[in-house]
Amino acid sequence: MMDIKEREIDSKQCKSLAFFKGLTLFASLPDKEVAVFASSAQIKSYRKGHLLYVEGEQAKFFYIMCSGWLKLFHTTDEGEEVNLAVITRDGITGENAIFEQGRFVSSAQVVEDAQILSVPIGLLKEKLRVNNKLAFNMLTSMVQYQRLHELQLEQYFLYSAPQRIGCFLLGLCPLLEQKDGVMLELPYDKTLIASVLGMKGATFSRALNILREETGINVTGTHVKIDSIKRLLKFVNGCYSHIHLRER
Repeated sequence: MMDIKEREIDSKQCKSLAFFKGLTLFASLPDKEVAVFASSAQIKSYRKGHLLYVEGEQAKFFYIMCSGWLKLFHTTDEGEEVNLAVITRDGITGENAIFEQGRFVSSAQVVEDAQILSVPIGLLKEKLRVNNKLAFNMLTSMVQYQRLHELQLEQYFLYSAPQRIGCFLLGLCPLLEQKDGVMLELPYDKTLIASVLGMKGATFSRALNILREETGINVTGTHVKIDSIKRLLKFVNGCYSHIHLRER
């Protein structure tokens, strides 16, 4: 677990111009324009379980993830929860309220302790009116999100449950990691992972057992050991091409 000093360093990094300019929304904008957003942002730590915002609520801010994990979900008229996505560092949410009469189109809940930047959504709306590059960046960001959603749906149809879990684990690996004995920590609980991957808990457990048998991975609690990345890549049969292996 991070100590206070590490959290303070993270806070400074997340408020920096470099962090903001690394986001698609602010890419290639002049420092002066990005600084307006960075200086207006407030960072706050949230505990697991905190409800950041609720579907239909009037949006005062949009949010940028610095650390931790945030679940986005929709609640049906019958009261059933449908998980839409789980986002982490560099993820942005709530900005599309601009196009929905200023209201959030989903709810957001912290699923692992997180540090999150809140930026006034009125500032974004104001700057979008006069900054074509910012408007283009926002459109690009929305298209990228839509594309990822389409690829996720493609996974549901083309790949088995064990393969989807394998793809998820590969997405947690260091960039292009090929060595044996990779150790991973599941980022959030297995029930949520199952939901995000489009399966029930019982299906997830059976699929995980199949994945163990076929690839030799070892799962103990939240700890995962992948003895052979190449073996796992072969098992998922191309599914990994739809994800980006994470860089440490």
